[in-house]
Amino acid sequence: MSQKDIEPVLLVVMVMSLMLTVQGNFSNQSYAQTSQMEGEDKMQHEEGSNVQNGFSPAGPHVNVTQPVEKITKNLSLSSLREEGSPVLGETSAPITIVQFGDFQCRFCGRFARDTVSPVNQTYIQTGKVDLVFKHFVTHGPDSMTAAMASQCANEQGKFWSFYKILYGNQGEENSGWASANNLKKFASQIYGLDTQKFNSCLNSQKYKSFVENDTAFAIASGYQGTPTFIIEKSDGSNPEVLLGAYPFPSFQAIIDKKISGS
Repeated sequence: MSQKDIEPVLLVVMVMSLMLTVQGNFSNQSYAQTSQMEGEDKMQHEEGSNVQNGFSPAGPHVNVTQPVEKITKNLSLSSLREEGSPVLGETSAPITIVQFGDFQCRFCGRFARDTVSPVNQTYIQTGKVDLVFKHFVTHGPDSMTAAMASQCANEQGKFWSFYKILYGNQGEENSGWASANNLKKFASQIYGLDTQKFNSCLNSQKYKSFVENDTAFAIASGYQGTPTFIIEKSDGSNPEVLLGAYPFPSFQAIIDKKISGS
């Protein structure tokens, strides 16, 4: 076969080889995308509507037995605002939002990153609402460590700065992102916080019983998971419950209704 006859054959072989390579890469990419979609669908199927509602049910180690309908039975403003609970805003505000949360709860993180800021700007800074945080430790040992650390920050008036940093750096559950050493590093980023005092507080587990009491209160009140929100008037009347990381308009509708008295 002459050189002129060989060249067209080689060209055809090269083109076919290139087409097979592209097809193979496309098939692998399609398979990867399909597998990812199947994985997401499986996760949503397994977790059910809680994924869509942004609600993380309490783990099996947390004993919650009362139905949601009983949540408001044991509520009182004095118990929700017990001394030591972090409060954002003026306690004289006519409307109170109480958040029961866990620093490893991904939906609590969604609320912290997406909803707290507009609630703060629209209602808290204008004196209409105050936000109270209560611990509901449901996601394992690192959750307890993070909760105790947040109370150590609160001791220095830095809870909400710490809250923002923790949820902004949230990692996989019990992966070590909320280890004591990492929590100390996060605290060192907060302007004006005494790190030596913070570290000593965390090492001593000073607020362990406080966090346990918060969690026990949540269980006794019938909470099923995190985040759970109670929105009520300052006299404790007419509490409404939101289960999950609802967007700002959902909170806005309830708050405006309570402010207007309707």
